[in-house]
Amino acid sequence: MINNNIISAYEKSGAEVIVMGRGIGFKKKQGEIKVDIGLVASAALCAFICGVTEPFEFGFMFLAPGLYVIYALLYGIFTVVTVLLGFRAGFSFSAGATDLLFSASLPAAQKTWLIIPLGIAAFIVFYVVFRFAILKFDLKTPGREDDDTDETTVKLANDNFTEVAKIILEGVGGKGNVASIDNCITRLRLEIKDYTAVDEKKIKSAGVAGVIRPGKNSVQVVIGTKVQFVADEFKKLCK
Repeated sequence: MINNNIISAYEKSGAEVIVMGRGIGFKKKQGEIKVDIGLVASAALCAFICGVTEPFEFGFMFLAPGLYVIYALLYGIFTVVTVLLGFRAGFSFSAGATDLLFSASLPAAQKTWLIIPLGIAAFIVFYVVFRFAILKFDLKTPGREDDDTDETTVKLANDNFTEVAKIILEGVGGKGNVASIDNCITRLRLEIKDYTAVDEKKIKSAGVAGVIRPGKNSVQVVIGTKVQFVADEFKKLCK
Protein backbone atom coordinates (compact mmCIF):
# COMPACT_ATOMS: atom_id res chain seq x y z
CA MET A 1 0.00 0.00 0.00
CA ILE A 2 1.48 3.33 -1.04
CA ASN A 3 0.46 6.19 1.19
CA ASN A 4 0.60 9.85 0.18
CA ASN A 5 0.56 11.39 3.61
CA ILE A 6 3.03 9.36 5.63
CA ILE A 7 5.43 12.30 5.61
CA SER A 8 2.79 14.59 7.10
CA ALA A 9 2.05 12.06 9.81
CA TYR A 10 5.77 11.80 10.48
CA GLU A 11 6.27 15.57 10.40
CA LYS A 12 3.56 16.28 12.90
CA SER A 13 5.23 13.98 15.41
CA GLY A 14 8.25 16.26 15.38
CA ALA A 15 6.22 19.45 15.26
CA GLU A 16 4.13 18.40 18.23
CA VAL A 17 7.22 18.02 20.38
CA ILE A 18 7.74 21.76 20.25
CA VAL A 19 4.02 22.52 20.30
CA MET A 20 3.56 20.58 23.52
CA GLY A 21 6.88 21.98 24.67
CA ARG A 22 5.03 25.27 24.77
CA GLY A 23 3.87 24.17 28.19
CA ILE A 24 7.50 23.94 29.28
CA GLY A 25 9.15 26.95 27.67
CA PHE A 26 6.43 29.39 28.60
CA LYS A 27 4.99 27.89 31.79
CA LYS A 28 3.62 29.98 34.61
CA LYS A 29 5.13 27.66 37.23
CA GLN A 30 8.74 27.04 36.35
CA GLY A 31 9.13 24.48 39.14
CA GLU A 32 7.14 21.92 37.16
CA ILE A 33 9.35 21.98 34.07
CA LYS A 34 11.13 18.71 34.90
CA VAL A 35 7.81 16.91 35.28
CA ASP A 36 6.57 18.21 31.93
CA ILE A 37 9.82 17.31 30.18
CA GLY A 38 9.34 13.71 31.24
CA LEU A 39 5.77 13.62 29.94
CA VAL A 40 6.60 15.30 26.64
CA ALA A 41 9.74 13.24 26.05
CA SER A 42 7.95 9.92 26.51
CA ALA A 43 5.08 10.97 24.24
CA ALA A 44 7.56 12.30 21.65
CA LEU A 45 9.49 9.03 21.60
CA CYS A 46 6.28 7.08 21.08
CA ALA A 47 5.18 9.40 18.26
CA PHE A 48 8.56 9.28 16.53
CA ILE A 49 9.09 5.53 16.62
CA CYS A 50 5.53 4.22 16.31
CA GLY A 51 3.67 7.17 14.80
CA VAL A 52 1.15 7.16 17.67
CA THR A 53 0.41 10.84 18.27
CA GLU A 54 -2.71 10.57 20.44
CA PRO A 55 -0.83 11.33 23.70
CA PHE A 56 0.01 14.74 22.21
CA GLU A 57 -3.39 15.38 20.66
CA PHE A 58 -5.41 14.44 23.72
CA GLY A 59 -3.12 16.69 25.72
CA PHE A 60 -4.68 19.83 24.27
CA MET A 61 -7.76 18.99 22.18
CA PHE A 62 -10.13 19.10 25.18
CA LEU A 63 -8.40 21.97 26.95
CA ALA A 64 -8.27 24.12 23.80
CA PRO A 65 -10.60 22.80 21.05
CA GLY A 66 -9.88 25.82 18.87
CA LEU A 67 -6.21 24.90 18.87
CA TYR A 68 -7.08 21.43 17.64
CA VAL A 69 -8.94 22.98 14.68
CA ILE A 70 -5.79 24.92 13.80
CA TYR A 71 -3.77 21.74 14.19
CA ALA A 72 -6.07 19.84 11.81
CA LEU A 73 -5.87 22.60 9.20
CA LEU A 74 -2.07 22.69 9.32
CA TYR A 75 -1.89 18.92 9.08
CA GLY A 76 -4.17 19.03 6.03
CA ILE A 77 -2.05 21.70 4.36
CA PHE A 78 1.15 19.70 4.84
CA THR A 79 -0.57 16.60 3.49
CA VAL A 80 -1.46 18.47 0.28
CA VAL A 81 2.08 19.83 -0.03
CA THR A 82 3.44 16.32 0.46
CA VAL A 83 1.35 14.91 -2.37
CA LEU A 84 2.16 17.78 -4.73
CA LEU A 85 5.90 17.32 -4.17
CA GLY A 86 5.66 13.67 -5.14
CA PHE A 87 6.61 11.95 -1.88
CA ARG A 88 5.44 8.33 -1.82
CA ALA A 89 5.92 5.75 0.92
CA GLY A 90 4.00 2.84 2.35
CA PHE A 91 3.13 2.08 5.93
CA SER A 92 1.74 -0.88 7.84
CA PHE A 93 0.71 0.67 11.16
CA SER A 94 0.77 4.37 11.92
CA ALA A 95 3.42 6.12 9.83
CA GLY A 96 6.23 6.23 12.35
CA ALA A 97 9.98 6.02 11.87
CA THR A 98 9.83 2.22 11.93
CA ASP A 99 7.39 2.16 9.01
CA LEU A 100 9.43 4.72 7.10
CA LEU A 101 12.62 2.71 7.57
CA PHE A 102 11.14 -0.36 5.88
CA SER A 103 8.92 1.35 3.29
CA ALA A 104 11.68 3.63 1.98
CA SER A 105 13.42 0.62 0.42
CA LEU A 106 10.36 -0.51 -1.57
CA PRO A 107 10.48 -0.07 -5.39
CA ALA A 108 7.39 2.16 -5.40
CA ALA A 109 8.80 4.57 -2.82
CA GLN A 110 9.64 8.03 -4.18
CA LYS A 111 11.51 11.04 -2.81
CA THR A 112 11.59 9.78 0.78
CA TRP A 113 14.43 12.20 1.49
CA LEU A 114 11.82 14.97 1.53
CA ILE A 115 11.02 13.90 5.08
CA ILE A 116 13.92 16.06 6.28
CA PRO A 117 13.16 19.50 4.74
CA LEU A 118 9.39 19.10 5.09
CA GLY A 119 9.78 17.90 8.66
CA ILE A 120 11.81 20.99 9.52
CA ALA A 121 9.24 23.23 7.81
CA ALA A 122 6.38 21.60 9.73
CA PHE A 123 8.32 21.99 12.96
CA ILE A 124 8.72 25.74 12.42
CA VAL A 125 5.18 26.41 11.15
CA PHE A 126 3.49 24.45 13.94
CA TYR A 127 5.57 26.18 16.58
CA VAL A 128 5.04 29.74 15.30
CA VAL A 129 1.29 29.34 14.71
CA PHE A 130 0.65 27.51 17.99
CA ARG A 131 2.74 29.93 20.02
CA PHE A 132 0.89 32.91 18.57
CA ALA A 133 -2.55 31.35 19.14
CA ILE A 134 -1.76 30.21 22.68
CA LEU A 135 -0.43 33.60 23.78
CA LYS A 136 -2.98 35.66 21.86
CA PHE A 137 -6.03 33.84 23.20
CA ASP A 138 -4.49 32.67 26.50
CA LEU A 139 -5.31 29.03 25.75
CA LYS A 140 -4.99 26.64 28.69
CA THR A 141 -2.67 24.08 27.15
CA PRO A 142 -0.75 21.68 29.45
CA GLY A 143 1.46 23.69 31.76
CA ARG A 144 -0.64 26.86 31.42
CA GLU A 145 -3.74 25.85 33.36
CA ASP A 146 -4.93 28.09 36.16
CA ASP A 147 -3.35 27.11 39.44
CA ASP A 148 -5.61 25.43 41.96
CA THR A 149 -5.33 27.45 45.13
CA ASP A 150 -6.65 26.42 48.53
CA GLU A 151 -8.52 29.63 49.25
CA THR A 152 -8.96 28.74 52.92
CA THR A 153 -5.22 29.29 53.37
CA VAL A 154 -5.25 32.71 51.70
CA LYS A 155 -4.24 35.53 54.02
CA LEU A 156 -5.50 39.08 53.59
CA ALA A 157 -2.57 41.45 53.23
CA ASN A 158 -4.44 44.24 55.05
CA ASP A 159 -6.22 43.61 58.37
CA ASN A 160 -8.01 46.95 58.28
CA PHE A 161 -11.31 45.52 57.05
CA THR A 162 -12.97 48.92 56.65
CA GLU A 163 -10.12 50.14 54.45
CA VAL A 164 -10.20 46.93 52.41
CA ALA A 165 -13.96 47.29 51.89
CA LYS A 166 -13.57 50.93 50.81
CA ILE A 167 -10.94 50.08 48.20
CA ILE A 168 -13.02 47.19 46.84
CA LEU A 169 -16.07 49.44 46.65
CA GLU A 170 -14.10 52.03 44.69
CA GLY A 171 -12.83 49.27 42.43
CA VAL A 172 -16.33 48.11 41.50
CA GLY A 173 -17.49 51.62 40.65
CA GLY A 174 -19.01 52.80 43.92
CA LYS A 175 -22.13 51.77 45.81
CA GLY A 176 -24.37 52.98 43.00
CA ASN A 177 -22.95 50.23 40.79
CA VAL A 178 -23.54 47.42 43.29
CA ALA A 179 -26.73 45.41 42.68
CA SER A 180 -26.28 42.71 45.34
CA ILE A 181 -23.80 41.59 47.99
CA ASP A 182 -23.12 38.07 49.21
CA ASN A 183 -20.23 35.97 50.41
CA CYS A 184 -19.17 32.37 50.83
CA ILE A 185 -16.40 31.02 53.06
CA THR A 186 -13.59 32.72 51.15
CA ARG A 187 -15.07 35.09 48.56
CA LEU A 188 -17.00 38.32 48.48
CA ARG A 189 -19.58 37.81 45.73
CA LEU A 190 -20.96 40.91 44.03
CA GLU A 191 -23.44 41.57 41.26
CA ILE A 192 -22.74 44.88 39.55
CA LYS A 193 -24.75 47.01 37.12
CA ASP A 194 -22.04 48.35 34.81
CA TYR A 195 -19.20 45.88 34.24
CA THR A 196 -17.10 48.52 32.46
CA ALA A 197 -16.77 50.44 35.72
CA VAL A 198 -14.87 47.61 37.42
CA ASP A 199 -11.17 48.26 38.01
CA GLU A 200 -9.49 44.97 38.92
CA LYS A 201 -6.14 46.61 39.65
CA LYS A 202 -7.82 48.89 42.16
CA ILE A 203 -9.52 45.94 43.86
CA LYS A 204 -6.26 43.99 44.07
CA SER A 205 -4.54 46.98 45.64
CA ALA A 206 -6.63 46.26 48.75
CA GLY A 207 -4.40 43.25 49.40
CA VAL A 208 -6.87 40.59 48.27
CA ALA A 209 -5.70 37.29 46.75
CA GLY A 210 -7.49 37.71 43.44
CA VAL A 211 -10.47 38.85 41.41
CA ILE A 212 -12.65 36.42 39.45
CA ARG A 213 -15.21 37.39 36.80
CA PRO A 214 -17.52 34.36 36.34
CA GLY A 215 -20.07 36.43 34.42
CA LYS A 216 -20.50 39.77 32.71
CA ASN A 217 -22.05 41.37 35.77
CA SER A 218 -20.49 39.21 38.46
CA VAL A 219 -17.39 39.95 40.49
CA GLN A 220 -15.90 37.61 43.07
CA VAL A 221 -13.12 38.89 45.31
CA VAL A 222 -10.93 36.18 46.85
CA ILE A 223 -10.25 37.28 50.42
CA GLY A 224 -9.87 34.11 52.47
CA THR A 225 -11.49 33.07 55.74
CA LYS A 226 -11.75 36.69 56.92
CA VAL A 227 -14.21 37.48 54.15
CA GLN A 228 -17.12 37.84 56.59
CA PHE A 229 -15.47 40.83 58.29
CA VAL A 230 -14.87 42.53 54.95
CA ALA A 231 -18.40 41.72 53.76
CA ASP A 232 -19.91 43.30 56.89
CA GLU A 233 -17.94 46.51 56.35
CA PHE A 234 -18.77 46.48 52.65
CA LYS A 235 -22.50 46.26 53.39
CA LYS A 236 -22.24 49.17 55.84
CA LEU A 237 -20.60 51.32 53.17
CA CYS A 238 -23.33 50.47 50.66
CA LYS A 239 -26.21 51.53 52.93
